[in-house]
Amino acid sequence: MEIKNLKDNQQYLEEVNHWLYSQWGHHDEDNDEKDWLKSKKEKLNNNQSLPIRFVALEDGQPVGTASIVKHDMKTHTELEPWMADVYVKEEKRNQGIGSKLVNKIIEEAQQQKFSTLYLFTPDKKSFYEGLGWNSFFNEEYRGENVDIMVYNL
Repeated sequence: MEIKNLKDNQQYLEEVNHWLYSQWGHHDEDNDEKDWLKSKKEKLNNNQSLPIRFVALEDGQPVGTASIVKHDMKTHTELEPWMADVYVKEEKRNQGIGSKLVNKIIEEAQQQKFSTLYLFTPDKKSFYEGLGWNSFFNEEYRGENVDIMVYNL
């Protein structure tokens, strides 16, 4: 398995966008899947500015994705940057791909000289704790109880 910058592998962008919209699009009542794709195409960067998006490839096929973004919660624009969009295809889960994607994001954040990295999750707190993330606080966000977590780089 290899993890590559999505900007350099845009042939996978539509599939990655479909995964993300299918998973989290219900939170965005103002935009449809085509809007998401257009936005992602406009915001592909090559490790020079945020967001930076990665795709995990196995035998030349996309199996997961993760990103570093400036802000991921409208309620906490004072916190930045964030790890976001961590997603692994359902049939590829529990094979270490998610962990490798998270570690790639941490590595990239360190190269960018960030001191902290944030994320929020409604249901994967223990997964991230196992990778060294710490609970920061808990709140209601978009109709869900979420844990905001921090990783000190």
